[in-house]
Amino acid sequence: MSATPAAAPSVTSTTAVDDVRLEVPGQDHEVRAWLVRGGDDGTGRPAVLWLHWLGYRHNDRAEFLALAVQLASRGVVSLLPAGHFPWVPDPDGTAQDVARVSEQVDAHTVALDHLAAQPGVDPARIAVVGHDYGGMYAALLAARDARVSALALQALDSAWGGWFATYWLRLEGQARADYSRRFAGLEPLDRVAELAGRLGDRMLLQWAGKDTFVSEDVRAAYAAANGDARSIVYEGADHMLDDRAAVDLVAFLAETLGLDQN
Repeated sequence: MSATPAAAPSVTSTTAVDDVRLEVPGQDHEVRAWLVRGGDDGTGRPAVLWLHWLGYRHNDRAEFLALAVQLASRGVVSLLPAGHFPWVPDPDGTAQDVARVSEQVDAHTVALDHLAAQPGVDPARIAVVGHDYGGMYAALLAARDARVSALALQALDSAWGGWFATYWLRLEGQARADYSRRFAGLEPLDRVAELAGRLGDRMLLQWAGKDTFVSEDVRAAYAAANGDARSIVYEGADHMLDDRAAVDLVAFLAETLGLDQN
């Protein structure tokens, strides 16, 4: 996993993309986010919170901007916040990592509050989309906040200790097990199991067939956690996923949020 930010794509003249800054109580850094909406300010508008991945392209809030702009023409209001942990500070193997995960969920909650407060947004039509670490945070956020009515998770791990221990801390054996236990109560797999009854098939799981970061065991664990979720494996795709996943994601959002046809 690398961390190379990407430039934002151009937008249309009928779509507004505003750079907003959100303060999070108790945190010393602001959340930078893009708010995307079309020209129609009518009521009853669906909304999507997009949580990006940590990867080698579009490693920031730009990851889903093109899709947000596309959906703005169908009445969707979108917010795309920048993630902080582990994009900025690295995991250090201490209890501070657990605190930082909780703080990031708090920051995403503030982002969701801001999105839900936008003029015309229907509080019953709010989706969260997350990829990689964004997906892990999306699962925690959705479990915490009943406003989330649809959830799309892409190529996420099942536990925080996995990628932290492997790619930053190089932990093995008992040290790895002890570190992983620190995240009890915060694991995304457990939150998906909790959400099964509330969201059911309003949850989409998207997986890469050639993923070097997510194993088949992880995919199977999520399938068992919510047997009603829609689960798709894209053979030949790597962890970044591809255009097929984007097409299916848009179709899922169109159905679950009742989007206008374009």
